[in-house]
Amino acid sequence: MSSKSMPRLRLCVAAITRQRPIMLGELLASWTACEMPPFTDVSFIVVENSAQPDCRDIVLGAAKGLELDYRLEPCIGIPFARNRAVEHALESGADLVAFVDDDERVAADWLVELVAEYRRSRALLIGGPVEAQPPAVPLSRWRRAILRGVQQRFRHKAAVARRQSAAGRPERITIVTNNWLAQRDLFVVHRLRFDERDPMSGGSDSAFDHEVTRRGLAKAWADRAMVYETMPPSRLTFSYQFRRARDQSLASFTRKGRGGDRRAASIAVLLAFRLLATAVTALTVPVRGGPGVLALARASGWSAGRILGLLGSRSRLYAEVTGE
Repeated sequence: MSSKSMPRLRLCVAAITRQRPIMLGELLASWTACEMPPFTDVSFIVVENSAQPDCRDIVLGAAKGLELDYRLEPCIGIPFARNRAVEHALESGADLVAFVDDDERVAADWLVELVAEYRRSRALLIGGPVEAQPPAVPLSRWRRAILRGVQQRFRHKAAVARRQSAAGRPERITIVTNNWLAQRDLFVVHRLRFDERDPMSGGSDSAFDHEVTRRGLAKAWADRAMVYETMPPSRLTFSYQFRRARDQSLASFTRKGRGGDRRAASIAVLLAFRLLATAVTALTVPVRGGPGVLALARASGWSAGRILGLLGSRSRLYAEVTGE
């Protein structure tokens, strides 16, 4: 596309934060190092999901030439904060809204690659890969093993998305807000927002993606728009990975139940196969090492989440904050 035919865009980049001042500072530093896409006016917004403005000074002190705003969302729950960021972006006249997590850092060309994919595809929702990175502290042998499993899992997810995109099937990619770009028509024309009914359960971004796919709206994958997630030691344990998979499974179960596609009989059959697969996974741990440990934690957590869902439990995924 020539410069004469390239329309000027307004992009608002958003992050939600809660009780992670050090990680937030690292994200803000990566924002200041970002290359700005051509013919694009870029602004940034941090929404703190807290009863009081603990991180306001950190945000406002990190502007360094950026058009950077801060908002406080006192209703605790990540979909409340995400929707607050969306409203801010729309009020500022943004054509595009990007999300990234407060425990991540973005590559210098992240925005350039995201906007280039939007201009190429004109998709309404675009995702990109996330790479897991170690913390800046020494790790035990056990935690290093689990980190290798997490890194392998992230690489596998990115590779699957890359293949689906290359095969012309981007609708099969689940796009979540750890690396996310949306066109304003999703909010203004299609009236989509993040579901606030279970604000602590997590999964409102997956539910948003599910609705985009259900409506047949265009999606795309920006494979070179890299984001890096630091894994603190508290996440590199079997128990944490089990709990996270359990709560993600429970949140998914609840969402599917609302959509009318939850059937106890089919879930029972699937659960039986999953439990069998979990047993097989346990036998492979001595051979697979870290990836096997992670697979076992997540497989057993997934099964536990489905069982709890059948018993009427609700996910509390975001009640626990990890990281600094």
